Amino acid sequence: MERSEFGSKLKTHDWYYGYSDDHSVWKRGVAASARLRQAHESLSCPYDMNTLMNWAHKMVLEEFAEEEPGAWYRQPRKYKCVAPTKREVLMTRKKHDEITQWFALGSTVEEIGRFV
Repeated sequence: MERSEFGSKLKTHDWYYGYSDDHSVWKRGVAASARLRQAHESLSCPYDMNTLMNWAHKMVLEEFAEEEPGAWYRQPRKYKCVAPTKREVLMTRKKHDEITQWFALGSTVEEIGRFV
């Protein structure tokens, strides 16, 4: 698997498969997660999987605001019933772009478009 494909698969991965009541969904999630871990290792990715999950979900600090102490929300906030995020989960725009560039090395323009 190349970097660009790895980045695309991270973006489309069901990160919450473990919460599914459907065993077949869980099995597919376990298999997909194993493939991602294998690609992570074979590509010698310098970022841990938690950081990559936050990258895939675009958890960029500059897109969030602390509305209550320790409670960060994506802006603009559309719904009041959304759970807050902790500051530790958020990355700076600079870090997000650095990770995006790592995936983009050797990619075509079309492949890069999938990361943004």
